Amino acid sequence: MAKRFMYVCAGLLCLAIAYHLGANSANAQGSASGKIRLISSSADVAWVVTDDDDIYSIQRGKTPSVSHGDGWQKYRLGVLR
Repeated sequence: MAKRFMYVCAGLLCLAIAYHLGANSANAQGSASGKIRLISSSADVAWVVTDDDDIYSIQRGKTPSVSHGDGWQKYRLGVLR
């Protein structure tokens, strides 16, 4: 029980030090913008459209992994109109 109490006190101490040093809020590193609006595919090409009107496309066989940036093409919707 004393071990748990020590961990709680240490956590509260860390929070108090962080706020004392100027932290006002905690946020994730990524931004909330750029949420996916549409995902579509045709033949060997997959398309992703975000709320920021960014269009991403990838062709099958052009990249070893969909999660990495290699093989992705980025377009701006305003430029294509």
